Amino acid sequence: MIRSLTMGVPIYSRSKQALARQLEAFGGHLARLGQELGIQTRTVRLTLPVAPSGGEGHQPGALSSVMDGVRDLADVLGARWYCLPLDLLRPGAHGAVLDEAQTLVLRDSRLFVNLIAADPDVISIEGAHSASRFILSLARRGNTGIDNFRVGVSAACPAGTPFFPFSRHEGDEPGFSLALETASLALQCAERARAEQGSLLEFQERLIEALAAEMRRVDAFGRVLEEASGVEYRGLDGSLAPFPDGVTSIGRLVELLGPSPVGAHGTIFITSVLSDAIKTACVRAQARTVGFNGVMYSLLEDNGLAGANNLRAVTIEKLAVFSTVCGCGIDMVPVPGTMFAEDLAGLVLDISALAVRLRKPLGVRVLPIPTRTVNEMTQLNLDFLCDSRVMDVGISASAPMLSGGAWRYAANRAESEKK
Repeated sequence: MIRSLTMGVPIYSRSKQALARQLEAFGGHLARLGQELGIQTRTVRLTLPVAPSGGEGHQPGALSSVMDGVRDLADVLGARWYCLPLDLLRPGAHGAVLDEAQTLVLRDSRLFVNLIAADPDVISIEGAHSASRFILSLARRGNTGIDNFRVGVSAACPAGTPFFPFSRHEGDEPGFSLALETASLALQCAERARAEQGSLLEFQERLIEALAAEMRRVDAFGRVLEEASGVEYRGLDGSLAPFPDGVTSIGRLVELLGPSPVGAHGTIFITSVLSDAIKTACVRAQARTVGFNGVMYSLLEDNGLAGANNLRAVTIEKLAVFSTVCGCGIDMVPVPGTMFAEDLAGLVLDISALAVRLRKPLGVRVLPIPTRTVNEMTQLNLDFLCDSRVMDVGISASAPMLSGGAWRYAANRAESEKK
């Protein structure tokens, strides 16, 4: 099963008519090859390049006009969602662009927004603050906070990443990437290891083989689809990701292997074992890869992790530490709607620092809940999310951070100067 096929659409450099013809033809190849090879795709999505211009030069209504065309293209391909990436790395005012994007998110339930606060070398302090104000303002314009399900802040996430909302396209031609359904394979291996009382080494080797076999199969499908359609296959993301069905839980997977509840001591170790298995499987399968390819702790999409949060076994600080060895950073975490923008900006900067320093893609997706305070339960009432307690954001910063537009690690600057 393919979790999602994400199609990158060069909406700013190609005509809508030409793209529509290409997407229609691609959809035909996708349906035919999927049936012939017995591969199902859960969802199809579109992702866009970074919006041009911005700052003071932004024209009112420009994003709205673009998204009208994207909605039409999504209907042509049968795409459920689409992602608009906004570059907050460039200095200058982001206000007009973000104001329009916020209005679009409220109007269009299919729209995701990727706020880019860091690339592999540079972290935007200004961008982190702009992103935090966007998230908190969006939360306060609704009653549940659910709109921020479709907003993420990305740090060093490469183009072609299939997982929303941390996705963006790059290039003048369309391209597609694939996200796999791998968590069920890992759970089967863990349940077998637990029943047989096997060793962790045996479990990991079995998992590597299972993941590599699935990666080979899906990678071959991607290459065949590329050849048939003429659309570039960017790669696959084999991340272990949860699904809120009460079964497909990364939290439960970790608990089967030792630490219980997830978040107890030993969680970092088991997470690193799982991450190592994914990376090894990618190499063994000789698959074309893109994106995270890690372990995803996505709290409100994971019944096991949500349950551990209810026991206070996980915290923002623990999730930040887990992100050094896992796949996605701080994801789908409910926080109080009264959270200060400065504290959220600090969290974005912390995760961005890990991403840049460790050379790994990470993101931040939090849901400030306007009507709930710490330890109260969310009431989202959605079939694709589970409810959990609102997490404490920790101690508030007592003084503002020094200002600055963008910041680069001294070590990275030294490497650039050598070149």
